[in-house]
Amino acid sequence: MKQIFTNMYAFDDKTISRKDIFVKDGVIVGEFEKDKDTQVIDCENLTLLPAFTDLHVHFRDPGFTYKEDLESGSKAALKGGYTSVLLMGNTNPPVSSPEVYEYIKKRAKDLDMIDIEQVYTITENLDGKTLAHLDSLPETVKFLSDDGRGVNDDNLMYEAILKAQKLGVKLALHEEVSKVSSKDYEIAEDAMTLRDCYYAYKLNSPIHFCHVSTKGSMTAIKYFKDLGAPITCEVTPHHLYFSDKEREEMKVNPPIRKKKDKDFLIEMIKEGYVDAISTDHAPHSKEEKEKGAPGFIGIETSFSTCYEVLVKSGTISLNQLVKIMSTNPSKILGLNKGKLEEGYEADFVLVDLDEEYTYREEEIKSKSKNSLMIGKKLPARIKKVYKKGWLKYEDN
Repeated sequence: MKQIFTNMYAFDDKTISRKDIFVKDGVIVGEFEKDKDTQVIDCENLTLLPAFTDLHVHFRDPGFTYKEDLESGSKAALKGGYTSVLLMGNTNPPVSSPEVYEYIKKRAKDLDMIDIEQVYTITENLDGKTLAHLDSLPETVKFLSDDGRGVNDDNLMYEAILKAQKLGVKLALHEEVSKVSSKDYEIAEDAMTLRDCYYAYKLNSPIHFCHVSTKGSMTAIKYFKDLGAPITCEVTPHHLYFSDKEREEMKVNPPIRKKKDKDFLIEMIKEGYVDAISTDHAPHSKEEKEKGAPGFIGIETSFSTCYEVLVKSGTISLNQLVKIMSTNPSKILGLNKGKLEEGYEADFVLVDLDEEYTYREEEIKSKSKNSLMIGKKLPARIKKVYKKGWLKYEDN
C-alpha cells in the first residue's frame, strides 16, 4: 500500500513542515512517483503529529471489565490520539503469570486497534514479598510494575532491581511508603523516590518513575539525572491542570498537590527533565467513585489538556509537547514510532488546533465516565488517527 499525506502542517519533536509525507506498507519512506494505486490523503490543512504513546494505563481486563476492557479502552485511546499504550498489572487476577499475560497480548492482537504492551508485576500477585514468579517471565515483557503500591521492603526492591537487570527488563515504579502515606503522602512519595533514584544510580539500572507529583520527588529525579543515573519519569495531565483549591475534592493516587508542586513540574517540563506525559487512565464505576475509589479516566482529553496548559500558555512549543507525548515515550517503550522521519511507522494524529469543544459525557468512548474534564471547554480537537497508514478513528 502506497500513500501520500498532503496539505497539512506537520510537527514532530524537532521539525515543522508543509511537505508531503510518503508512506509505503505502513512505514514512512522517501519521495516516490505517484501511480494509479497510490492513495492520496488530503489532510485539509489540519496539523499532523506522530500519534501518542501512553506509558501508564489501566484497561481493567481481566477481572474488572465492567469498568473497562481492552476494546473500550482501545476506543478511548484512539479518540485521544493514542496508538500505543503500556497497561498496568493490577487486574484480577494480577498479571503475575504467563497465562494472564498471554491472554491480554492475544486479545489485543485479535482486536487490531492499537499496540498494547503489558507490564508484569514486580511481586507475585502484588504481595510485596515474592519474586519467584519472575523465573517464568515471558520473553516479550518489557516492564515490571506493582503500580498502585510501592515496594516497601528495601531489600526486596534491591533484589528486584538485580533480577530485572538479569532479565533485561525495566522497572516502572509507583512511589509510596505505605505506612507513611496515611499521615503525610508528600513525604511518602518523596522518601521512596529518593531511595529508588539512589538504587538506580548505584546499580546503574534503568528505572521509570510513574506519575511524579511533588516538588521533592522531582528534585530528587533531577539531581540523580544530572549525576547520570539511567532514570526516566512521567507526569500526568491532572497534576498539571489542577492544584490547591481542587485538592480536597478529587480522590486520586497520588493526590492533587499544591500549586508549588504543579508549578515545579511545569518548570521541569520546560527544562527537559520530564520524559513523558502519561495519563494514569483509571476507569471506575459511578458507585465506586462515590465510595472514594482513587483515579480518573483521562486518555481521551490528555492532548487537549496539555496543549492548553503547556503550549497555549507559551510555556513550551508544540514540538516539545510532541517530544513528551510521542517521541520519548515511544523510545522508552522500544517502539519505532514518534517521529516523522523515514523508517518510522506511519502512526499519525490529525488535529484541528483552532477548534474548541466541550467534553460531554455522552461522547465518552470509555465504559467509565469518571472524568475530571466533563463540561469543560477544551482546545485542539482530534479529528483522525492513523495506525501504519490505516484510518483507525475519525471524529464525527
